[in-house]
Amino acid sequence: MTSLMFWNLYTAGRESMAGDDQRWDEQVAVVQRHRPDILAVTEGWEWDNDDRALFRRAQEQFGYQHGELYEAKTGCHMAIFTNDPIQIAHFRGQPQAQTFWHGGYRATLSIPGTERPFTVVGTHLNPFDPTLRRIEGNFLRVHLPVHEHGVIVMDANTTAPGDPEPPFGVNSHQLGEEKADRTAVDVLATIGLTDVGAHFGDRSPTCGYYRRSGTAEAGAVQKLVRIDQIWATPSVELKGYRVIDDVSVDPELDHASDHRPVWLDFA
Repeated sequence: MTSLMFWNLYTAGRESMAGDDQRWDEQVAVVQRHRPDILAVTEGWEWDNDDRALFRRAQEQFGYQHGELYEAKTGCHMAIFTNDPIQIAHFRGQPQAQTFWHGGYRATLSIPGTERPFTVVGTHLNPFDPTLRRIEGNFLRVHLPVHEHGVIVMDANTTAPGDPEPPFGVNSHQLGEEKADRTAVDVLATIGLTDVGAHFGDRSPTCGYYRRSGTAEAGAVQKLVRIDQIWATPSVELKGYRVIDDVSVDPELDHASDHRPVWLDFA
């Protein structure tokens, strides 16, 4: 069985570049405690600076032998890490000229014991405009066709099909509409991909926690929603899913990020 964790790292990179490593160290502690076979992250702010110094530091301190960085034109960089025997056989970032906001990448992994290469598409959809997210959702149909073998991991900035209706917001609702626009991820369900959290009956919110912690500072997303999502093609044998949300195990969570990590076990 193979494990994958996806986490939005919030502003840790910016803070670390400014000399404040508290959030960075908290995230390192969480990753080292859980040690997923595959780690995918977004919001790697400043990870491109100084010859990718923070990216290389993250790979070392998180504890991974292999890693690839996608440099987003917005600065919201994304990365994927693995350890032997899992290899990153191929990595391709979405051309920046093609992206409508952060963009994303496609990584092909070689996992021993599996007959087919395993694809991870990592992305972070537009946080402000549901119309542009519709276009990005259509991109995802091409980046991971349903007949391939793999997953999409992302900050979708979109409420998943079947999840509770979120509070009204100009970034989630089309003009004049009373319900949130879910088109960007509805298209994934339509083509036959599986919303992993919903598959396991776990629609726990993944974002909005930093505000809930009661601190004076509020996270970027100030409502509890499940926007950190994993979507799988039908060939992936899903074994387990959870939101890493137990502060008795990970006391760093409430300050480390306004997002919780999401975890997938698959065969």
